[in-house]
Amino acid sequence: MIYVVGLGPGDPGSISRSAWELLTKPNVTVVLRTSRHGTVAALREAGVNFSTCDALYTRESDFAAVYRRIADTVLALPGEVVYAVPGSPLVAEATVPLIRRGAEACARSIRILPAISSLEAVCGELELDPTRGLVALDALEDSLSLNPQWGTLITQVFDRFTASELKLKLLLVYPPEHCVSVVRAAGQAAAVRVDVALAELDHREFTHEDTVYIPPCQDAHHLGSAMEAFARLMDILQGEQGCPWDREQTHLSLRPYLIEEAYEVLEAIDNDDSEALAEELGDLLLQVVFHAHIAHRENRFDLVDCIEAISRKLIRRHPHVFDGLQVSGADEVLANWQLIKQGEREARAQEGLLAGIPKGLPALAEAYKLQHKAKQVGFDWPNIDGAWSKLWEELRELEGAIDSHKQAEIAGEAGDALFSLVNVCRFLKVEPETALREASRRFKHRFDEVARLAREQGLNPAACGLEALDKLWDEVKRRGF
Repeated sequence: MIYVVGLGPGDPGSISRSAWELLTKPNVTVVLRTSRHGTVAALREAGVNFSTCDALYTRESDFAAVYRRIADTVLALPGEVVYAVPGSPLVAEATVPLIRRGAEACARSIRILPAISSLEAVCGELELDPTRGLVALDALEDSLSLNPQWGTLITQVFDRFTASELKLKLLLVYPPEHCVSVVRAAGQAAAVRVDVALAELDHREFTHEDTVYIPPCQDAHHLGSAMEAFARLMDILQGEQGCPWDREQTHLSLRPYLIEEAYEVLEAIDNDDSEALAEELGDLLLQVVFHAHIAHRENRFDLVDCIEAISRKLIRRHPHVFDGLQVSGADEVLANWQLIKQGEREARAQEGLLAGIPKGLPALAEAYKLQHKAKQVGFDWPNIDGAWSKLWEELRELEGAIDSHKQAEIAGEAGDALFSLVNVCRFLKVEPETALREASRRFKHRFDEVARLAREQGLNPAACGLEALDKLWDEVKRRGF
């Protein structure tokens, strides 16, 4: 039988009666994970004969290896074994799950006795009620799941290096001036609490008896908190005491705003304006949250459903990241993406090889996507030569339609010519919507400069005629506009 007991926070009086009886029981093998604990002197005074695992901490390269060696050592001992750990065996004790799994594998009996952990002692020193919202984390974890709306206790801050690493992680979320507490020797007569600004957390020495507490923070830079606050804001705006205009909106009434905000995002990207891009992405996010809230009000879906759906889709469409699939590069990733999408469409029993393209796309983007989908099923020119020939053929047909003076025929042939030009762009790896937008931006910039030069020369741009404007246009191009 292996007994796993907790020694409590450090005061011998915190050891439970059951644990003490096991530790002082005759003919048992007692192993302490570490002798660096406030109860060790009391155990010696009581005549407890024990060994420790302290030496293993200097022999192994990392904590994971240390914990495995400790578990192996305990499991290898015969007879009745009492393995004692600081605090509670069920709180932040990495060796206990390893011993439990090992005991089950070799059909050995194991009993774990809960105890007071250092967390309860820290809460006592800080006068915290954990039911008000408290999370406990390990400083040695690679990433910390922080929620600044709750208080956070962080264990394993045993030296200045660990404190410095922890501080850098916390500063990604909390402001530097946020006050945090360091509690040492909680639950013992020598307990000490020090309050410092987060930026100064690592300006002091740390020991294995230290725990860091971060109080809730309303000014934190945290995605989860920001999204929750944003969602609550939308609840207020669409509530009974909110905005009458917001409450009247529907998916259809918001449609123009969604399209408008998307184009303003593109404009910010085209202008390489980071400040404007952040603002416009926020406006676009508003539309997403707005639509989700309307759907929630109609008992159809909510924002969580949207987030979970796209998360599942990203995992499903990235098997090379989440499922061990080997790929040779970006081209194979795209090919797999299309195959997965095709399978999803078949599962939904969609009809048509070119199904799945949004009807509201701009015409150039729609043409580009249609041609790309056609390529996926083999309907494509083998190289750009065929696309070029088709473009010239369509341009000649457009010339013939112009000679016929039939407007409907001219419109049809002009559309065919544009569609063929999009195909040429695709072979050239040029996204036509972006290319045309950039051309329009250059035209506007140059024409504004033409108007400015005309006014400098005392000319009225609206009345000086094509010849004068054309000369000014050439001058603007020579200047590099």
